[in-house]
Amino acid sequence: IVKPIAIRMFNLQGKDSDKYFKEVEHKLVEETDYILEVAQSKEITDACRVIPNINFPNYYADLSSERIITMDWMSGKHLSEFTKTNFEPETGDKLGQALWDFYMYQIHALRKVHADPHPGNFLVSEDHELIAIDFGCIKEVPDAFYVPYFELADPKNISDDKIFTEKLYQLEILMPTDTQQEITFFKSIFHQLLSLFTSPFHKKDFDFGDEVFWVKIADLGEQFSSDKQIRKMNGNRGSKHFLYMNRTFFGLYNLLHDLKANIKVDNYKKYL
Repeated sequence: IVKPIAIRMFNLQGKDSDKYFKEVEHKLVEETDYILEVAQSKEITDACRVIPNINFPNYYADLSSERIITMDWMSGKHLSEFTKTNFEPETGDKLGQALWDFYMYQIHALRKVHADPHPGNFLVSEDHELIAIDFGCIKEVPDAFYVPYFELADPKNISDDKIFTEKLYQLEILMPTDTQQEITFFKSIFHQLLSLFTSPFHKKDFDFGDEVFWVKIADLGEQFSSDKQIRKMNGNRGSKHFLYMNRTFFGLYNLLHDLKANIKVDNYKKYL
């Protein structure tokens, strides 16, 4: 049952993919555990209340069960509906900053993250504050992955071939059995990918409404999708933790784009 779902969710295919299927299976099973979801929801929301302009429902463990989650009713407009309105740029920045700080705080302070950032899981209140709901998919981020993953958000490490190569091995993007041709090929691909996708971390401020950034992403996607050599290679590379971390960042970036948010990248650090 899990394999076709995982293939559709993450485009998994080819050999050596069992570790990814097991990761997806584990998260899908977790999402059916309402007792766990209530516990995770309370943990994350209690920790993140320090962040301004974002609100959370209270969860009631004593009124919840394996089939029922009892929480506060939260009034607001779904983020997908809100972004279709003619909102002020300052409002988009305010909501976007709250969203960015919420995710960065989870990742860097808690080593856990709400790994399902789509518009249906967020509301916007009447006073233009964000409301986060549905904590069924929480991804734990182990240090063995967290450290090299964010070390590659530093452009100096991407530019240093020795460090860059070392981190790719630590993240299981490169493997000891790779030929020199494979090493050269995948280093080139991931250098392009990481240089682009980590670019928001390279500045003090980043404008997610800047269409140039999104055109570059589209162009890179088109380049890779038409690359015949990629299809010949075993594409099942990287730590299993990439699945939900990449899903998280793709979702987050898209939400920030919808809000046309200009955010202060390191703002979350004041709450650590």
